[in-house]
Amino acid sequence: MTWEDAMRKYRSSSPLQELAPLPGRRISPAPNHAARVRHHFPQDPQDMEIDSSPTTPSNAHGTPGRPPLSDARIRTPLPSGPRLEKPISTSPLAAAPTHFAPLPSIDSIKVDLENAASKILSSPHRSRYSSVCALLIYWQDDEYPGVAAAVEELAGVFGKYYQFAYEVLKIPSSASDGCTNSWRWLSRIINDFTDKSDTRDVLKIVYYNGYSYLDEHREMVLASSQDRAKASTIRWSGIQQILEEARSDTLIVMDAAYFPSSKMVRQKGVLELIAASSSEDCFDVLDRNGFTRTLADQLRTRATQRFPNPLSAAELHSKLLSVYPKIIQDKHPEKGVVVSFPSPLHIQISGNSRLPSITLSPPQPPRALYPENHHGPQLTFSMRLTEEAINLESWAEWLRMMPDGIRDVKVEGPYTTTFR
Repeated sequence: MTWEDAMRKYRSSSPLQELAPLPGRRISPAPNHAARVRHHFPQDPQDMEIDSSPTTPSNAHGTPGRPPLSDARIRTPLPSGPRLEKPISTSPLAAAPTHFAPLPSIDSIKVDLENAASKILSSPHRSRYSSVCALLIYWQDDEYPGVAAAVEELAGVFGKYYQFAYEVLKIPSSASDGCTNSWRWLSRIINDFTDKSDTRDVLKIVYYNGYSYLDEHREMVLASSQDRAKASTIRWSGIQQILEEARSDTLIVMDAAYFPSSKMVRQKGVLELIAASSSEDCFDVLDRNGFTRTLADQLRTRATQRFPNPLSAAELHSKLLSVYPKIIQDKHPEKGVVVSFPSPLHIQISGNSRLPSITLSPPQPPRALYPENHHGPQLTFSMRLTEEAINLESWAEWLRMMPDGIRDVKVEGPYTTTFR
């Protein structure tokens, strides 16, 4: 049976759509096959070279039961163009075109970032902070011997080994001449200290030496004496709130007991606290000024190293914790090995969880001056930004945490990529 006979026999019963033969050409499955092949090649049919000369298949006379192919059958068309090769995959940044156009109206971004980087690199501390200010306070009528000497020793370490700007003040009692209220006096001092150079690249340190306890309202107060009946007191919550609202990173150091509060909040930067203990009983086994002397010794030891690294507040707390047993054993040798002792307290709160602990950095050795066109290894980072507005403060925070070994920073751009 030929193809034409099959079409005539089963045309009426087939559910498929009827096929309309082309005029002047016999029905053949070859056109459908050619159509299927055409989908696999992107060339235009006009570019195809079709051999329309009749051919005689080799099996036209040798295969029984199989009809011979039609002489008018069209050969399978082949593409005349070159074969398409599989493209090599590249990263999005590498595949992006290299044509850039500066973003309009934000040329100041480049200048601001370069200024921030230059300020950090030119700082003698070579740290996150361009300067550090410390305020050391203790009670004027504190009768315990050695308090003033311990405070002056710590201030000397700040000034001599770290080149911090510091100020030592005595808190007047409410009964002293010229002071009607100790809380208002200290609030004014802390306010002025916080407002001065309240920027993200300045570190503030507040140190307190004295007594502290919880009053009848379960509020922490600073006291000039252990005798609550005659002691001058200052409610700490108001003072702490001033420090919480500052923009500068702030480190609070207390040679006293600190009673943590769940109300501690920080919106900008980092606020950290290191205290001698979290209990009033710490001075029963710990020397009154032992915390301050140990703190000064740890800072001095780090600064006198040949290649001093920055000392973070978290690391400083761990070092104090490790030497506490020895301090207690030296004070009470009759107790033998110390198995239970009060521990120093460390608290860190931040409005940005990505910010690390506060660092105290001694001045770095002076670096050799290089000519402006010096040669040296360079590293280039290309960053594709989102469409959101650029937050200069976040970028400045990132630059402040750049590692050591960077000599200079150059900012190019920002650009908008031109796609073709």
